[in-house]
Amino acid sequence: MSNIEFVQAYSTFIESTMLDEQAFLAKLPHYITDESVLAEPDSLFGRLVGFNGWNQWRTAAADMAMRTGVRFVTGGSQFFENGDTVLHYYEIDFSAREGYPGGWRTSIIERYDFAGGKIGKLTAYYADTTAFLKYFS
Repeated sequence: MSNIEFVQAYSTFIESTMLDEQAFLAKLPHYITDESVLAEPDSLFGRLVGFNGWNQWRTAAADMAMRTGVRFVTGGSQFFENGDTVLHYYEIDFSAREGYPGGWRTSIIERYDFAGGKIGKLTAYYADTTAFLKYFS
């Protein structure tokens, strides 16, 4: 499996287990180690490490989705690979909610740095973190 195929499988895994903690924790070791770093903007989740960190992220993201009732669709994926690094660019269309009758669209770039065949570090870059927080507030 190439690193791009790994990222695609990881993305599918995240979307399919977001609301199922047991399934998430059971499959997570396939993608990361307990030393892997998840680096989100400080205003969102900040720097999280290992299985507990990833699960903290999943719990908070699932809570935001459940609390707001937001649904989303991803698209426009583009991948760029150089050695053990993959950049994944994608767009997200979020459903309508109060203050956003037409929904909202944003883009994210994720940088995957691989170590030993798993994600060593995943860094997320949001097109507009402030707007992201405002949409979910």
